[in-house]
Amino acid sequence: MYNIRYGLKYLLHRFKANNRHGVHSPFVYKLIDTVIYDYRDQKVYREIENISQKQHPDKRMIKTMPLKVYKLLFRFVVYFKPGTVLFADNKDYIVSSIFGNAVPNTEVVDMKDSAELRQADMILIDAARHSAAEYLERTIPNIHDDTVLIFSGIHRTQNTKQAWEQVKADENVRVTIDLFYIGLVFFKPGMSKEDFRVKY
Repeated sequence: MYNIRYGLKYLLHRFKANNRHGVHSPFVYKLIDTVIYDYRDQKVYREIENISQKQHPDKRMIKTMPLKVYKLLFRFVVYFKPGTVLFADNKDYIVSSIFGNAVPNTEVVDMKDSAELRQADMILIDAARHSAAEYLERTIPNIHDDTVLIFSGIHRTQNTKQAWEQVKADENVRVTIDLFYIGLVFFKPGMSKEDFRVKY
């Protein structure tokens, strides 16, 4: 029943979401056009698929996220080229492979293992394991103007959805992109405060 409800949520998301032609922000349009909707095959995708098949019995899903989302994460990392990445949890082997292939010299830090306060170019948080809104507040000292926050599982439960709405309303947040399985958060000053729901 849970999977059916989740699937219905996804169908509703697609019904309400826009593609790049419904987006008027040049920054977001470029991100959609050159990264999110880049469906060209890449050699690294086969490695991601092979790793997932060894670790997960359902070949289509990894922790309730489709393989296509992990491939998208690879494209995000290539596009943003983060020098420092913070994980709210211990990174899994699939994500480690993604960063190793995309930007081998990136410093990857587990937030709970790091006592040192540092700014990060990219922060990954599982909204189902942590309150997205609370983690946003905790990570504000780690954020600079170009930091990208990626929350996974934003529609998995009613609590994660409510937390995502709180993140969108935060005064520090300028732009959010809801891709259903993950949500992107940007803090670039000078940008209009906008929230986008994009088909993916």
